[in-house]
Amino acid sequence: MPIAAESLNAMVLTHAHIDHIGLLPRRVSEGLNAPLVMTRPTAALADIMLRDSAKIQSEDAKQKKKRHKREGRTPPHEVVPLYTEEDVERTLPMIEAAPYNQPQSLCGGVFNVRFKEAGHILGSSMLEIDVFENGENQKVIFSGDIGQWDKPIIRDPTMFDQADYVVMESTYGDRNHKDYGDCEDQLADVVNRTIERGGNVIIQTFAVERSQELIYHLSRLNQYGRMPQVPVFLD
Repeated sequence: MPIAAESLNAMVLTHAHIDHIGLLPRRVSEGLNAPLVMTRPTAALADIMLRDSAKIQSEDAKQKKKRHKREGRTPPHEVVPLYTEEDVERTLPMIEAAPYNQPQSLCGGVFNVRFKEAGHILGSSMLEIDVFENGENQKVIFSGDIGQWDKPIIRDPTMFDQADYVVMESTYGDRNHKDYGDCEDQLADVVNRTIERGGNVIIQTFAVERSQELIYHLSRLNQYGRMPQVPVFLD
């Protein structure tokens, strides 16, 4: 990251997926000392996600060192985690949890930021930023990751009707999603066909939001008798 960590006045985070918050402790270890502003649910998830990430990195580094020793290899660079659990402990007090839809003044009032529902995961947000400079006010919309409408456990994304600038993600910008309404039919079909032939259904899924959504749909299939009563494990 080309921006020096110690030069940052604030950071605003849209949601708690690790590809968005995962380097915060690293930046703190490099000198970051500024408010980390996010929604309240994002703050709660960040506590869990960052601690888990640091633990996994530490364990991975130990295993890699053992493998190098066993193989008699000396790596060109020292094997160390990106950050430690101590770095996480230094990061968490910098988090400032904010409500949706209420302006948060940053950088001496140069920016007013409102968190708006993004419909992506619990606590996810789009940023509505009012920039006050040279007597003018311009509105910037920063989308973060945008979810879909009509999801069962997440609120729909916010719609905006005005902006001077829009900065947005485009992960699925070149395709249309399938109709979400038939996902339970598809899931029921896969589960029932697999069970009928004596198999096990293994579903790879993101730990945050997707897993909870799957459990929700499996629970509904059980509740309405659309699949056999079988054990469901979330690892």
